[in-house]
Amino acid sequence: MRNILEKISAEATKYLREMSGREGIDRVLGTHGDDTTKVIDKLAEDFVLEKLNETGISMTYVTEETGTIRREGSEYVAVIDPLDGSTNFLNGITWAAVSISVYSSQGTPVAGIVGEIFSGKTYSYDETGAYINGKRIESVPSPKQRIVLPYFDRNKLREITQVLSSIEGNYKTRNLGAASLDMLLVCTGRAYLFLDVRNKLRNVDIASSLNFCEKVSIPPFNLEGDRISIDLNKVSVIKNVLVTPDSSLSQRILSTWKALPS
Repeated sequence: MRNILEKISAEATKYLREMSGREGIDRVLGTHGDDTTKVIDKLAEDFVLEKLNETGISMTYVTEETGTIRREGSEYVAVIDPLDGSTNFLNGITWAAVSISVYSSQGTPVAGIVGEIFSGKTYSYDETGAYINGKRIESVPSPKQRIVLPYFDRNKLREITQVLSSIEGNYKTRNLGAASLDMLLVCTGRAYLFLDVRNKLRNVDIASSLNFCEKVSIPPFNLEGDRISIDLNKVSVIKNVLVTPDSSLSQRILSTWKALPS
C-alpha cells in the first residue's frame, strides 16, 4: 500500500506543480464551514480520487472538499487532504503538500504519505515504520535549533502567551501555513514544538502526519493530554494539537493550559 501511495503522491505533486500560477485556479466554487473551496482544491481532489480509483482497491474516502464518499463493503478508509497549504500554493509560497492516509476498515493505520508539492520530498509510513523519500528512518535527531510553530487566533493571544512561557530558554517562532508539513518538521528533528489552538484543524489535515509521528515515537496530543484519534466517518474538527519530542515541555504546557481560566 505504501508504494501505491508514493506513486500517487508523485503524480499528484507533479500535476499541481504544473498547475501552479495558472489563471482562474483561485476562483471560489463554494464554502464549507469556515473554509472555501477554490478551483485548485477541487482539481487536486478530483486528481487524487481518480488515481486511487484506478488502483481497483475498495476504499471509502473522507476528503476535504467533498466529505465522505462511502462504499459498502470497503476494505479501507482513505483520509485525504489533496492540497494542504492552499493559500501558500496560490501565493507562490512553496510550502504545500498532498496528504493521504489509509486505514483498515477496523480503523488500524495501514499506510500514508505526505508529499511536498514543490520539492517532491515524501514522508511515508506503513505498519512497520516511517520513511523519508522511501528510506526508512532509524532514529530522529534532536533539533539543532529550538524552532516553535504556534498557531492561534487573536482571541487566543493571552492563552498562547502563557503557554509559550512554559518553554525554558530562548526559541524562535515560525508560522509556515501547512499543518501537515509543520508537524513533520518536529517529527523529523527540524523543529522543537508544533502547537495549534485555533479549533480549526481537521482530521484530513493531519491524519498522515499524525501517524508518521506515532511511528517515530513522537505522538501528538491534545491539550487535555490525550492521544489524538482520527474520525474515519466524516471530516471533523480537532480542537488543538501539541507535538514535541520534549516530554517535560509537553507536561509543562499541559499543566499551564489546564490552569488557564475557562
